[in-house]
Amino acid sequence: MNDNNTKPFDKDFVLQVTVRNIHKDIDFSIRRTFERFADFESGSKKHNEVFETLGVLHKMHTLLDEFEENNNHLFNTKQEVK
Repeated sequence: MNDNNTKPFDKDFVLQVTVRNIHKDIDFSIRRTFERFADFESGSKKHNEVFETLGVLHKMHTLLDEFEENNNHLFNTKQEVK
């Protein structure tokens, strides 16, 4: 295929957009899940399940942050910030 017909590809851009979208999705889920606390009686099974879900979502957020920090070589613009 001729280089003039090839669509550009940028790994850094794809990874940055993906991480940003995952962060947005996790943040959205945290907000929506937190709103459900009021729907259940304190100490009930569902109230505890909401609390556990928030814990898991927070851990996912933390893991994503750690992934970014430990793999900054994958994100070219993050490396330039150093």
